[in-house]
Amino acid sequence: MAETTPLFDEEFLRKLEYLNIVSKHLVPGHMHGEHRARKVGTGLEFADYRAYVPGEDVRNVDWRTYLRLDRLILRLFEEEADLPIYVFFDASRSMDHGEPPKFDYARKVAAALTYIGLLNLDRVNLIAFAGGIAGEMSSRRGKNQVYHAFRFLESMVASGTTAMELAFRSFFSTKRRRGLVVVVSDFLDENGFGRAFDLLRYFRQDVFAVQVLGRGEGRPDLPDEVQVMDIEDRGTQRLRVTPGLLDAYERKFREHSEDIQHYCTKYGWGFIQTTTDVPFEDLILQIFRQGRFLG
Repeated sequence: MAETTPLFDEEFLRKLEYLNIVSKHLVPGHMHGEHRARKVGTGLEFADYRAYVPGEDVRNVDWRTYLRLDRLILRLFEEEADLPIYVFFDASRSMDHGEPPKFDYARKVAAALTYIGLLNLDRVNLIAFAGGIAGEMSSRRGKNQVYHAFRFLESMVASGTTAMELAFRSFFSTKRRRGLVVVVSDFLDENGFGRAFDLLRYFRQDVFAVQVLGRGEGRPDLPDEVQVMDIEDRGTQRLRVTPGLLDAYERKFREHSEDIQHYCTKYGWGFIQTTTDVPFEDLILQIFRQGRFLG
């Protein structure tokens, strides 16, 4: 679908700068490029205790507690760790749908989160996926990498089918550090999302899922009879559209989104659903307010 204006124009850049300013107020004292992790050993400040496991270094045993309780207890400290951000955006053909296209909206969301991450000195990876890895911008850090990220995003074209599990397996099969995985997608994967998300849990990643839907996608306005086409595999089928059929579609569509949200909630992940008529900057502010991207 032809674009009449550049995806990342001057107005877009002004909105990004506004988001960067707001992010600093939403998370007072945010440490650039640093995230807290509890570890055994010397750190910035004491955090907690846990039971000693045989074979561990005894230098961090709290011997006063041992003398009092006759139990070996380890001291845990808050340590600042430079954790990466992996921004996955869906580049499958199903995203090239709607007005504006979901693909353009997803790229703007990915660009905004990448921009904030780079300015906060986080290490950011950008990964386009469809039936596997469609493109990748390797780990970057610092404001001078912003336009490289924009060029990468603008170079991508929506094509192919969605296979999240294959994409995640391909990316994380190479040794990757534990970090924050942001997935921007409509999650219309014929294999579902469960095995793909299970894989991210296996690799011990934290996750924030952003479900992008087109306007009216949850209940489309259709004539009495239509020929529908799977935008990814190009298969077609003629259907008679009845109120009952629309109700069943709406119910299944809603259940799919609710299943994604329930999975994320169960495992302490972030989740947000949006439609392309929501200004992307408003969505980014909602993500920030959840406290999952910054901090």
